[in-house]
Amino acid sequence: MQIKPFRTFWLGCVLLLGAACALPAQARTPQSMALAPNVAISSAFSPSGGALALVIQAIDQAHSSIHMAAYLLTSSDVARALVQAKKRGVAVHVLLDWKGNFDQDARYAKHAIGILRNAGIAVRSIDIYPIFHDKYMVIDRRTVQTGSFNYTYSAAHRNAENVLVVWNAPELAARYLADWQRNWNLGQPVEQPY
Repeated sequence: MQIKPFRTFWLGCVLLLGAACALPAQARTPQSMALAPNVAISSAFSPSGGALALVIQAIDQAHSSIHMAAYLLTSSDVARALVQAKKRGVAVHVLLDWKGNFDQDARYAKHAIGILRNAGIAVRSIDIYPIFHDKYMVIDRRTVQTGSFNYTYSAAHRNAENVLVVWNAPELAARYLADWQRNWNLGQPVEQPY
């Protein structure tokens, strides 16, 4: 007879959990959204799984704009792809973590950032967080490239990383772009030549 209250407690927990799971996804996850039927998703992995190639492909597909948020940028390949996009008339803006890219120990970033600055690409650094750990691009306000992949040689050739590109998803791109713009406004222009 003393087991009954215990069973009642667990039955109540199960019913509450079931009710929560029955809620629409939007009620449980405010940031969830339905993707349009013409959305395509590409994924790749590293090392040697096409991660860098997918990042370059996303940059190469840009027609009007690229807004990049990056914890680290040491990849000359990525930097050169961004420069080529700018030469095609794409507006390129890059926001970088200050400590990871401009601190005295960040010598590997100087080459890639120099490539961008010498091409006239707008670069800002942000230092208001312990780490600005974002790794994404918003391309043409329609496509989002994200994942664990830092824009570095090590991410492409040594580390286990992932890249996800969500093509033709303007609502998702708008969410990422709003985050990017908020942080861009908090950043400082990088003026020094390399």
